[in-house]
Amino acid sequence: INFCESVMECNDGVSGYFWLFMKMMSRGIIHTFALLLSVVALGVVRGGLVPCTWKDPQGNFYDLSPLTDCARVGYSVSGAPGDFAINFCESVKECNDGVSAICQDGSYDAGFASNISFSILNEAGQKGVVLTVAGGTNDGCPNNRDRSSVFNILCDPTAHQPVINVVSENPICQYNFNVKSASACPTTPGPQKQNCPLHVWLVPHTHDDVGWLWTIDEYYQQAVKYILDTAVEALTANPARRFMYVEQAYFWRWWTDSNTSDAQRAALKLLVKNKQFDFVLGGWTMPDEACTTYGSEVDQLTLGHQFLLENFDFTPTKGWQIDPFGSSSVTPTLSKLAGFDVQLIDRMTNKAAYEANQRLQFLWRGSPTLGEKSQIFGEIMGGGPNGYCEWYFSFNFDKDPVNSGNVAQYAQTFLNIAQSRRVWYKTNNLLAQWGCDFAFQNATAMFHSMDQVVKHLQSVEDSTKVYVKYATLDDYWNAVFVSSNNSFNQLYPTNTGGDFFDYDDSLWWTGYFTSRVELKGVVRRGEASGRAMEMLYSVGVSQGVLKDQNNFYYNQLIPLRLANADATHHDGVTGTSVLDVVAMFQNDILNGVRIANGVGASSLEQFMSQKGNSPSILGGNFDTLLNMASGSVVPLVLFNSLGWTRQDIVNVPINRKDVRVIDSQNKTVPFQVNPSFQVDDDNITSSYRLFFQVHLPSLSFSTYFVLQTSSQDEQCVGVEVTYNDDDDSDIIHENEVLSLTISGKTGLLSHIRNKRDDVDMNMSQNILQYISAQSGAYAFTPNGPAEPVSTSNPSNTIIKGPLLTETYQLFHCSDANFTDSFAKQSLRVYNTNSTLAGPDDGQNYFDINFKLGVLPSKHEIVSRFITDIKSNGVFYTDDNGFEFQQRTYTPSLGIQGNVYPMVYASYIKDSSSQLTLISERSHGAASLANGILEVMVHRNPDMSDGFGPGLTDIDVVQPALRVIVSSPSSIPVHRHSYLLNFPPSIFVSKTAYPSIASFATQFATSAQFLANDLPSNIHLLSFNSMGPNKYILRLTHLFAMDEDASQAKPVQLNLTSLFAKITVKNIIETTLTANNEVSSASASSSASVPAAGPIVVTISPKEIRTFIISF
Repeated sequence: INFCESVMECNDGVSGYFWLFMKMMSRGIIHTFALLLSVVALGVVRGGLVPCTWKDPQGNFYDLSPLTDCARVGYSVSGAPGDFAINFCESVKECNDGVSAICQDGSYDAGFASNISFSILNEAGQKGVVLTVAGGTNDGCPNNRDRSSVFNILCDPTAHQPVINVVSENPICQYNFNVKSASACPTTPGPQKQNCPLHVWLVPHTHDDVGWLWTIDEYYQQAVKYILDTAVEALTANPARRFMYVEQAYFWRWWTDSNTSDAQRAALKLLVKNKQFDFVLGGWTMPDEACTTYGSEVDQLTLGHQFLLENFDFTPTKGWQIDPFGSSSVTPTLSKLAGFDVQLIDRMTNKAAYEANQRLQFLWRGSPTLGEKSQIFGEIMGGGPNGYCEWYFSFNFDKDPVNSGNVAQYAQTFLNIAQSRRVWYKTNNLLAQWGCDFAFQNATAMFHSMDQVVKHLQSVEDSTKVYVKYATLDDYWNAVFVSSNNSFNQLYPTNTGGDFFDYDDSLWWTGYFTSRVELKGVVRRGEASGRAMEMLYSVGVSQGVLKDQNNFYYNQLIPLRLANADATHHDGVTGTSVLDVVAMFQNDILNGVRIANGVGASSLEQFMSQKGNSPSILGGNFDTLLNMASGSVVPLVLFNSLGWTRQDIVNVPINRKDVRVIDSQNKTVPFQVNPSFQVDDDNITSSYRLFFQVHLPSLSFSTYFVLQTSSQDEQCVGVEVTYNDDDDSDIIHENEVLSLTISGKTGLLSHIRNKRDDVDMNMSQNILQYISAQSGAYAFTPNGPAEPVSTSNPSNTIIKGPLLTETYQLFHCSDANFTDSFAKQSLRVYNTNSTLAGPDDGQNYFDINFKLGVLPSKHEIVSRFITDIKSNGVFYTDDNGFEFQQRTYTPSLGIQGNVYPMVYASYIKDSSSQLTLISERSHGAASLANGILEVMVHRNPDMSDGFGPGLTDIDVVQPALRVIVSSPSSIPVHRHSYLLNFPPSIFVSKTAYPSIASFATQFATSAQFLANDLPSNIHLLSFNSMGPNKYILRLTHLFAMDEDASQAKPVQLNLTSLFAKITVKNIIETTLTANNEVSSASASSSASVPAAGPIVVTISPKEIRTFIISF
């Protein structure tokens, strides 16, 4: 029940009351009961839809609006014949439709709040008013008469809480209530009161893109330093002012800038202490959520949080992802693990529907597996596509500062915006996020103007009932929590395990999933290198092998940490910046990789040294291998950063074919030398590629020796197979597990069989092109379906050998303006001598390496797989490489609205078979028809979509896909995602040696740093140094519930003996970013004193556990 408004849970959305017992009770029977309203706080209500005042013919004035409890949705009424939800003059938010004033759990509405009338209460000696609510549902009523409700509200000056004492149904389908209330007593006529006061929390903020149209340094020098300088000045001048800051990439620059004075730093610290200057999110950037891996998001968040902890003893608790182009399901999970209680987002498809249904605030559960462990409170900013800027657009005082002549107009504008938005929310608290991109470059002037507006609003608040004050996000959310009275489950809907992709802002923003393919590859390699070098440093220092005086080596890890963190920005890895900024991201990462690799090499050299000396032997950058002389030996040291033993095929550039490969046990390993088709993404030109099989224990290094040999028997050179394009005979590539057929008629892959899993399917793969219509860096808008890049068969060159068969395909361009092919690919099928059973066996998959470009203008390229899998319009992509989302093809969204981000993998499946694609950089993926899966691998729209810089990409790029055809299983998906994206790090000797013995007698050739392999479902996410004898250890369970019967189970690990040769002595379990202890951790997993015995932790599916450890 609600008075003067609709009840949310009523069926039709406009009824004021609805009845529960339509079948349980005979119609026409009068049910009499007494109900005492028991007040249950459910949340703040919005402005009334229907006037709650009435002036009778005698001039008496009745005002029911005081009955509205503005700290509640309404009142809960318990008793026979059921439970009612009721509010006076306002909506009841727990009702289904969102606009009803009265409802009872059941099936019938008993009158629309929009269809009410007042009359005088005609009872002797009684004063009051009759409220009639008509227009309810007519199901089951005589003559299809609409249901209605009549409330006889009696004046009782003592009834400050309304009391319902009689309910009847007479006649059938009319429900009669007798109510006592002090608000039904007539008063002196006057204006209608505001139903609810409105509290507006004015939060000044700036959003500072970490590179976009300018480089990071340009933005800092020309904008950000002035923002922070003047913000400190403005807040110091007036204690009532507040300011919020997000991106630590800039704040760190300001804090460490020699031009920032000690007085400014001291003032800023005081402002933080006094809660005037607030840090929100606290990450290095505001990261993209489509193209980033969850590991890179954790790293950048940790970098920012540790900086704030060290310098301000500050721990962020609020998330602020207001500019990324869609939101990932991983965001609430990481936010919750980082200790956040709220996450605000903005860019949202069909935001108006969320506003209309009061769903802008919700309980956001990121992972169905983790449940409440991944659940936080979410809020979508109301307004247009740039909701976070709309208050600023209305109050940008740079052009028109406030003065006595316009302050009232500004204040009225403020009130109009506030009143129009209050109906979107369930409480009487409204966030006014006053700021935008690089706002407040003259904060003093901006605050001077807004101060006057706020002062004016405060002077009229008694009449407007709108209360405005400067605030932080903590102020706002504390008020929301109090107003909601912790009844979140009743008040707010729950979003369970879903993301908010794709994003539509007049065009579908699905192009950036693939934009700047070269940058995306550099970013992924930077992440892999950074993780590996951090681990090499940590094992070296923790074991006392690498002596790091004055943090010399540690400081050399910092450039790559910063570069990798910068690139997570939502205009970084997305490829949506101008070309100069793209080059900045790439160059910073490559430079950081070069420096960090030197740290890794130094650590390895200390482990390899057998005589206590400090050799400098590693770091040849393949030059030694490319220039190796006759009779020489070139050592290659390979480091495996994963927590599992791995068996891989690695390949390196080489300029001679008379070689063989020996392992550290002096055994020849399977190898093969093939002509180089220049499809491997290392930007090295060579005559040949040397492929060889490696076996690397978990977290270990091993040395392999490339020998020049003159004996033909010892050589293994791939042989080109003669292939006649005019021959229609099929070509079959086969190993012990896979059989691939290349059609003689089309020259394309046509069939595949997995003999181990007994999967046999027709499968074609081709390269196709979309023609851009209105695409750009952000949006993908083709002019129609994709067509093959070539109307003729590709030219095939086939190289066969004992280790692999490689088919090099050149697609002849259909564009008359391009005489050279811009589409080439290599299919590699491996014949490994595997000692590892299961998904790691190299015979279970084949690799496709592309060479694409220079693309013609307006071309967007996909690799499409057509199978006979009965996928029924469903496919799967991973959110940030963490957890898979089911996607369903929706024809009404067009081609562009059915593309989704693919970070590590995508797959289609049916009951008997599965096609999985693993990528080594982010792409857009789609399944546009049954059994089809395609990945966009390059794009050159050569135009702007109107949302930012245009995209003209003339790079020649070399992405790769790993293809797995199997029975339905998530095991190879997870395993190969990490095997492909974290390949062995290869360190080349600076010099060649005359023999293996001349090297092996001086240096150790292998070592393992874990005591044993981690369980196959546990990933070693991080092992990073935080300072002297203090390390972050993160472990991730790869599997979601029900993904695999054997793998989706809790795992117990003894952390004390995790590492070889050293014992973990102290362990503290912390939040994700290691800035706070986890108080709820079990005693065995959160010991902060020297361990008296084994410290065993249990890691459940999809958990990420973070520990600070010491040895």
